[in-house]
Amino acid sequence: MASASRDKTIKIWEVRNCRVVITLVGHDNWVTDLVFHPNGKYLLSSSDDKSVRIWDLSNGRCMRKMGNAHDHFVSTIDMRGKVVVTGSVDKSLKVWTCR
Repeated sequence: MASASRDKTIKIWEVRNCRVVITLVGHDNWVTDLVFHPNGKYLLSSSDDKSVRIWDLSNGRCMRKMGNAHDHFVSTIDMRGKVVVTGSVDKSLKVWTCR
């Protein structure tokens, strides 16, 4: 399980023991939404810092940052197959294709 926070972090939890197994750090503002990649190896996050990030869960590192993904806070993210959709406070949606 993953949780997003106003403290700019993402926590990956072991549900069985209710403990944090890794904390992902890198966003410069509130983390607003999360979605797991279909293969379970990556986590995508959106943030009020206007960025979208892709995290490698095997090592806890940000492997890609799309800064200024929107002109305002990125409030939501979703993924279906190889398509990622982000939504922003700027009232826009953007569609991204994963390679």
